[in-house]
Amino acid sequence: MVDNHQPVKNVDERRRRLLATVGGVTLGALGTGATGTAAAVEEDTLTILHDTHFHGRFQDSDYPELDIARYQTLVGDLLAEYPNAGFFGNGDDLAPSVLGLEFEGEHMIEALNEMEPAAIGAGNHEFDFGTDVATERFEESEFPWVIANLLTPEGEPVPGAERWTTVELGDHTVGVFGLGVENFHGITDYPDDWQVLGHEEASEEAVAALREAGAEFIVCASHANTGDHPTIASVDGVDAVVGSHSGVVFDEPDESHGAVISEFGDEFDHVGRLTFDVDSGELVDWERLDLYDSEELDEADYPEETDHHTPVDVQDVERDPGVAEIADEYIDELEERLGEPIVESEVELNASFDNYSIETGWGNLMTDLMREVGDLDEEIDVALQNAGGIRSDATYGPGEITGSDVMNILPFPNEIEVYELTGEQLHSYLEGSVRPMPDDFGAQPGIQVSGVSYEWTGHHDDGRARNVWVRGEPLEDDETYLVATNDFVAGRNDEFTEDGLVLHSGQFLGPFVMDLLDEEYETVAPEREHRMIRVDEVVDDVDADGDAETLTLSFAETDAMNAVEEGTFRLVAPEHGVVEAESVSADDGVEVALETEAVLDLFDDANVAELSLVGGFDPDEEYYDYDDSIELPANEMYDHYKVRVPVTAADVRPLTGDVKGRGADDRPDEGRGDEASSREKDC
Repeated sequence: MVDNHQPVKNVDERRRRLLATVGGVTLGALGTGATGTAAAVEEDTLTILHDTHFHGRFQDSDYPELDIARYQTLVGDLLAEYPNAGFFGNGDDLAPSVLGLEFEGEHMIEALNEMEPAAIGAGNHEFDFGTDVATERFEESEFPWVIANLLTPEGEPVPGAERWTTVELGDHTVGVFGLGVENFHGITDYPDDWQVLGHEEASEEAVAALREAGAEFIVCASHANTGDHPTIASVDGVDAVVGSHSGVVFDEPDESHGAVISEFGDEFDHVGRLTFDVDSGELVDWERLDLYDSEELDEADYPEETDHHTPVDVQDVERDPGVAEIADEYIDELEERLGEPIVESEVELNASFDNYSIETGWGNLMTDLMREVGDLDEEIDVALQNAGGIRSDATYGPGEITGSDVMNILPFPNEIEVYELTGEQLHSYLEGSVRPMPDDFGAQPGIQVSGVSYEWTGHHDDGRARNVWVRGEPLEDDETYLVATNDFVAGRNDEFTEDGLVLHSGQFLGPFVMDLLDEEYETVAPEREHRMIRVDEVVDDVDADGDAETLTLSFAETDAMNAVEEGTFRLVAPEHGVVEAESVSADDGVEVALETEAVLDLFDDANVAELSLVGGFDPDEEYYDYDDSIELPANEMYDHYKVRVPVTAADVRPLTGDVKGRGADDRPDEGRGDEASSREKDC
């Protein structure tokens, strides 16, 4: 199964917004006076190292020298250097990855047992293969898994795990409890009748039990969302919250309600160290180790060294022999199965978390392939893929693509299914997939699609999809369409019903895409098209003027627009092409000039009464009235917002005269022109 959150590795530019969201005061402002490892560390301190969040991987997708064996060496060195130290994980360790899919987490338990963490807070991906497999993995572990807010139907802890526990760090007793997200049912294979408690309730129960057990210091090994941490920290007795579900990277620890909150990313990029005075609970020293590979980066891209940020070149770090032996054995076995090239890509394939924000070539390729599943009498109209299921956060090519690459991109045990949906249901799903503002990541469409094109907008919790086209024709609410998706999406969206199920293919998504590429394609070259068009503002009042050579569309800027982006305007007919603006001026209102003949061709090809003129603009932040900490356009994949201006054939044809033998009223009743796809930087 797959979750719906969006981890990011580099959020330094969002740090100001993030801290405002969690509502705390940074430790820098508190003036701890500590300066990295130079600060004096007394015996009366304890040190917390964190986190794991390995996603079932043994190495970074882009930089394989950043691996779990070198990570363990660094952790071991820190444990030896600081008295009363322990290493705590925050879960999502068993999956998702190709290793996770192949071995269902067995590989990670073997490695983690060698690493000997003090405790790990369980995450949602521990349950990707069901509660029975999760229980087996927890029981195979030689360290405790903790998760305080998940309970069986009988109110018991998850079998094999504990809600909380105490660990001895030197002479000090430390209490630790775990927390998962409150929408646990919606993001993994967790039974409907199993319980999920609220964070505050679970934290209060954990603190009370741990105090009774003699804990001197209490840590939450969190797999909750960043924004939920102040609630957890507000519970009296919580001293520290480490890790998170969100995968963000703090520049420095935060403080909220007297508790320290520390989030230093996931996988192999960072190791966090927090050193506390035991009696006062005060953070007296901290450090973030930033791992990088000098053989893969230019020197200008090396992490910056500060008093608290320590760059670590993994070329200078020896691999821990015990962990390395385990990792290499599993990786070698996997390479034997999947390491051969299966296809060559002529372009770069973007399988990063950009897939939440924009249409990508990879998203277009995989969803196009999903429409080839099964042997149905009718062609599948549409394919839908949730962005959270595109998982490697890496790019591939140009060049050879291996089976391992595809399986790392699509590591979940999700099966392809085909449903019959009405146009109304399809429209509802597209609208529900939009992630609206305000949001830490900005507005996002949240999916990848094939066979369908639409305009989306998401402001002030008003996510909408409009002007929807299916296979080059406008969507009709009462028509039915065959839609391919994965069973994770189908099982969590009301539009997909048992009565509408046409095909349960039995095909896991990753192996299906891998095998189809291997068997049917020598090369691929997917490009971005106008499948998902962002719209932030609509201007209905447009004036048209022109002749047989040039058509000029004029409209007034609205209060939302500081200025238009002159090089971004185009007339769009999804799956039929675009007409790029010949010029744009904004001296007195906005005037967009287009070639008349190209505009008429586009109307003829699309055979519709209305098309969309879209272009970029610089948004007015006061108009949108978001929190001052959110800098528009917020989403880092967009340089600007988009305006839509509807252009009708009735506006255009009376102005153009007889072009190519066509009179002003001569419009084809049927037929399609070339279905040449158009390209743009950000759709």
